[in-house]
Amino acid sequence: MFIFLLIALGVVLFGSWLYAIIEIISDDYKSDTDKLLWFLLVFFLPFVGTIVYFLIGRDKVSLPPEKEYV
Repeated sequence: MFIFLLIALGVVLFGSWLYAIIEIISDDYKSDTDKLLWFLLVFFLPFVGTIVYFLIGRDKVSLPPEKEYV
């Protein structure tokens, strides 16, 4: 039973790490440096980097430009 829980936890952690990597690659950031730094943080520090990205990194993605009202 303990082995099953460990495997399930590993699959969840790997899935969230992979999701974060894909999201970083596909999103538009304010600068390429931000994108590169987030990628390196999540890639080389998978557990901590993924948690930090989901807590504060997703807010750093550039928003679509506001429409000008004429």
